[in-house]
Amino acid sequence: MGGVGSPWPWAVLAWVALLVAIIVSFRPAVPIIWGDTPSFVESALRTLEAGRPTVAGGRDPGYPAFLAVTFAFGGGLGTVVCMQQAAWAVLMLALAATAQAATRNAAALVPLILVATYPGLLLFRNVLTAELLFAVFLNLAMAGLLVATRVGKAARCWLVGASVLCAALAACFRSQGVLVPIAAVLVGASLARPDTSARLAVIAVSVAAALALLAAGSRFGASNSDEASVVFVPKTLFCNHLDIVLASDAARREIVSAAGARADVTMARLAADFASEPCRWPALGFFGDACILDTALDRDVADDTGNAVGAAAAYRRIFLAAVRDRPLAYAGKFVRQMAYGASVAWPPYGLDPAIPVSTDDVPLVSGIMTRHGRAAQPIDLQGGPVRIGLLSDLPGISAYLFRALSTAFVIAVIFWTVTAVRRRSPAFVTRAGIVIVMWAASIATAAGAHTLDVGRYLIPAVPMVGLMLSLFAVELAETIVADHPAPPRRSDARCLPARAAAHRCRSDPLPRCPSWVPERTFLCRRVSAERTTQIGSASPRGRRTFEMRSDGGTLRRSRSSGRPLLVR
Repeated sequence: MGGVGSPWPWAVLAWVALLVAIIVSFRPAVPIIWGDTPSFVESALRTLEAGRPTVAGGRDPGYPAFLAVTFAFGGGLGTVVCMQQAAWAVLMLALAATAQAATRNAAALVPLILVATYPGLLLFRNVLTAELLFAVFLNLAMAGLLVATRVGKAARCWLVGASVLCAALAACFRSQGVLVPIAAVLVGASLARPDTSARLAVIAVSVAAALALLAAGSRFGASNSDEASVVFVPKTLFCNHLDIVLASDAARREIVSAAGARADVTMARLAADFASEPCRWPALGFFGDACILDTALDRDVADDTGNAVGAAAAYRRIFLAAVRDRPLAYAGKFVRQMAYGASVAWPPYGLDPAIPVSTDDVPLVSGIMTRHGRAAQPIDLQGGPVRIGLLSDLPGISAYLFRALSTAFVIAVIFWTVTAVRRRSPAFVTRAGIVIVMWAASIATAAGAHTLDVGRYLIPAVPMVGLMLSLFAVELAETIVADHPAPPRRSDARCLPARAAAHRCRSDPLPRCPSWVPERTFLCRRVSAERTTQIGSASPRGRRTFEMRSDGGTLRRSRSSGRPLLVR
């Protein structure tokens, strides 16, 4: 159970600590209303009535479909919270099992214990938004690919197929994850490499099912029920790249063409939106939501019909003109966003003692449910606010801890890059590469379309950051031990240090050496015998037997005692 270099008592202790962290973090199943909740509830009820994914307020259809199914089976908002808490617990256990399977070391569970106590994830178990379920399916997709590196070809194909489906479900819950299924398919195909028709069929069916899910349950297949949903995506692109738009002559000409007689007023409004609260989103350089919330702008850029479809087309046309005119500016902005995302990969989020509640939206949700003919669900917050957890009670210490973990993640990525360039530790390079690719795919859409100043875009990927730290810590420890091996004890002289062979064969399955010797650092004599040259075994007297060691030394047995003597 302990795995390589990890005795079973330590593994048991690590698992007990993780289970305790999961149990003590549970909170009452009180639904918490945030600003996005009314749109999700409205979309769910319209989906239930229409029988197809229908969204309001620019939301993605995955979470409304989940709410609609819950309502259809007689559940309420409290049932939704219970299911989110159960999904979070399953995710934590799955990640812990994945970490130990990938590293065979109980020390890999330590970063995941921190993930299990992370307030940024804990608070979303009670909040009625899509973040928690998006995080669950996103990280399950990544975990499936990691486990696929440890199993045979047949099981590997099934795990890759399951990962592709989880990635597609994640994209249905948040369009931020639209690149995740693409990354899962590419990585999974390189891992599986199906060499039989049955295995190829498994991969093909999973890809076809993922495409069907995306076509029916993502933003591509949803029906927009209001103007905000129609203009949401193109206006988000337009407003969060307003600096490039205003600096582009081609984009300015498109604005003047779209606004017509209102061109001067429109340009003044855009300049005012751009200048409002410049320090609120430092990575972006301006507060993009000031433009997004400016509904008068929709009427200014719309065509003669003045409808939302015309405004959406104008926003899309202006944004594309700006990107074509200044592609390097857009590329540089994307790179800065990704670098900023890595520097705050474990964001200090949720450090309030209790989950904040949008009190203005609580009666709005009840009104929406009443308007759709359903009994108003009681939003019971009279028992006091819902506490988040231990780390949120220590905000100062937690903020420094999360900054340190983000820095460690950057160091881990650099370490992985150096290891890959030097072509060492292929198993670590493969597994850590999977985590990095999936992490980048999960935030790249937000970096290119919005801004990673919004911590909610980074929180679903925090479990992947924890898993990357697990892989990095175990690999770093094994590298240090391999470079500075402990001398073997007399009773364990049969295990010979073989540094060169250990570096070449670190991922080879080796038989177990005595418990004090890590298997990846020392090779047992029966294994290393295949890599050594026997000298003197055919001696006519048979008195001396020499053995050339793989690290350059020669082992000679004493005539009197038979003990091994090392001769350089």
